Amino acid sequence: MSKILFKNGFVMSCNDKLGDIDADVLVDGAKIAKVGANLAADGAEVVDASGMIVMPGMADTHTHMWETPFKGRIFDAWGMEYFTNIHPLVSYTEAEDVYAGIYAGAVESLSAGVTSIFDYSHCIRSSEHADAAMAALKDAGIRATFGYDLRGTDHSGKQALKPSEGRFSDIERVKSKVDNGAESLLRLAICLSEVTPASADMIEREIRFARGLGCRVSWHCNKAGEITHLHKRGLMGADLMPAHGNYMTDEDIDILGGVGGFLTTQPEAETYAGRRSMSMVARCHRRGVKIGLGIDVPVIMNYGLIAQMRLLFFLQRYMDGIVERHEGQFPITRREGVPTLSPRDILRFVTTNGAEANGVGHVVGQIAPGFQADIVLLDTRDFGRGEGDPAGHVVTNSSLGDIHSVMVAGAFRKRDRKMVGVDMQKMLSERIAARDRIYRRAGAQPGQYNKTYWNWGAEAAN
Repeated sequence: MSKILFKNGFVMSCNDKLGDIDADVLVDGAKIAKVGANLAADGAEVVDASGMIVMPGMADTHTHMWETPFKGRIFDAWGMEYFTNIHPLVSYTEAEDVYAGIYAGAVESLSAGVTSIFDYSHCIRSSEHADAAMAALKDAGIRATFGYDLRGTDHSGKQALKPSEGRFSDIERVKSKVDNGAESLLRLAICLSEVTPASADMIEREIRFARGLGCRVSWHCNKAGEITHLHKRGLMGADLMPAHGNYMTDEDIDILGGVGGFLTTQPEAETYAGRRSMSMVARCHRRGVKIGLGIDVPVIMNYGLIAQMRLLFFLQRYMDGIVERHEGQFPITRREGVPTLSPRDILRFVTTNGAEANGVGHVVGQIAPGFQADIVLLDTRDFGRGEGDPAGHVVTNSSLGDIHSVMVAGAFRKRDRKMVGVDMQKMLSERIAARDRIYRRAGAQPGQYNKTYWNWGAEAAN
């Protein structure tokens, strides 16, 4: 691979020693070779980064990319309607549809500056579905963790792969193809069945199976006490990443922090239907639990983490203000520890924390010599960079349109605002074709979703 020299950029290294500096960045092959002023390199291609922020690629720690064909399908949904409108479509999704959806989702993520992603794939009905998911991630060129889900959400009950231990042999087959090497662009993780008291023995077998293969683990943590339950069985570790965790108790959080664990939260998805508490973010942050961000469900929002960062930043300030008023602090005054999150904290969530949560923090998440060159150029030339901490500009002033160039392992995936090596029209047409095939099988229409009125009888939906 060739050498690339980024000249005259403003480097937000996310590295404690280097900090934020006006500097050049030399990429040699897949890695960052040097960061410093007035660098020169014989034979290097020079990229003028003047007026740009040079920052680590962002890491999405939880998303379901097979849902990409249904973009916007439930933007007006409420309550639990995601589950009644989207999950049943698994039964009608074939391997070619999985490929089209995940490939499109990965390309959109790259376009938005996301270079590392945890794809929680709960559409796996057969070995062919698993292979299609991995092929799409590989072909897109994103640094991906393929999260093989053990639950099996095919409502038809006709999936070739049965849930939980019925999938172990296929996971072993997949693992034989994926080495989970430190610098591998494709890695394998395992996603647990639902954690309940009744499933305790099964969950223990799943976790021990995953660890036996050297795979990280994630699960949808949607009830209080799940982490405490796993801890009492001697199962909690930093390799287990809960997603959402909106109802975690303080005991759960202390246990998660005690093992050096991460929480991945998806602010837009968790707030869009008004059914989740968001207090866990501040409680985790104050107790030393590292936080990562994801987009969760593309059926509601776009890929990319800029919107997630901004919503979390302002939402947490709003919640901090509510607490202040409830405690009688009026007018609102600045006190130690309030507001809870700074822009720098939020930036850390999508760079160093996100990389660590995805199991690649020793490889990416920083602009520093020896790290893989997962790099984003954020263009500030049109309107200028905001004052103060430049992290504030990224979190509160940037937009998707500012993502100028994106590099993964030293290779451009986006350059001068255009995707590299992607037939965009073909990608889009194949995504739409996958959607139409699935809807035809399911008897559904684009833009149609079923409003669900719990406890009022079926006639209430008419």
